[in-house]
Amino acid sequence: MAPWIFTIAEKELNDGEKKLVILENNKLLLLRQKGTFYAMSNKSPHMDCPLSKGTFKEYVVECPCHDWHFDIRNGEFIDAKEIKAPIYETKVEDGNIYVNIE
Repeated sequence: MAPWIFTIAEKELNDGEKKLVILENNKLLLLRQKGTFYAMSNKSPHMDCPLSKGTFKEYVVECPCHDWHFDIRNGEFIDAKEIKAPIYETKVEDGNIYVNIE
């Protein structure tokens, strides 16, 4: 069984918004776009900058430190797809958002 961890209630995050959450000492960025929830590491793979402080538009988060752009659906750096920010599976159950951090 997957280790699903409760994050927040679904109603706490509107479309086009992002929120920093801490799950078992892991800082994750929780995002909602077009009704779907996404979770990714809050650390940019380039110098560990906090992605939660960057901008979020459509399916892209921009790192606030070096303007790197990451696709929230797969974690890929837009300019070099071999570089990725870790992403995590999400699910909504009974109005709550859960993340699988494994």
